[in-house]
Amino acid sequence: MIFDHVGLFVADLETGRNHLERLLKVTRVEREIDDSGLKVRIQFLVDRAGIRYELIAPFGEGNPVSGVLESGKAILNHLAYRVENIDKEARRMRDEGSLPLGPARPAIAFGGRRVMFFLTPLRFVVELIEDSSESERMV
Repeated sequence: MIFDHVGLFVADLETGRNHLERLLKVTRVEREIDDSGLKVRIQFLVDRAGIRYELIAPFGEGNPVSGVLESGKAILNHLAYRVENIDKEARRMRDEGSLPLGPARPAIAFGGRRVMFFLTPLRFVVELIEDSSESERMV
């Protein structure tokens, strides 16, 4: 597994971006992406240490963000990793006691490659992303 980003839930991208830019030394802001399949609007930002943050805002009814924001818990939502074989890694995650939070689904932000989320036994969320080279990633 190769680290990719930290996911943060926000009410809207502009507010989240403004706060993150003030808090951290953001060196790159990538374009906004609407993903109706995942029901989220996202934007990636990179700090001067090279850490990549994904801001995730609600995009339509039944999105995975609104309820979390209302609860005020799990705002720092997930750690994401690129994996060579998402199906194999998903089996390993299950074998290690992690619970899938849904099926693997295509994500626009990653060129249609599948993503899958797991709740780990330590109660934090890990996102698996089908591996792609930097040139294939939609940024």
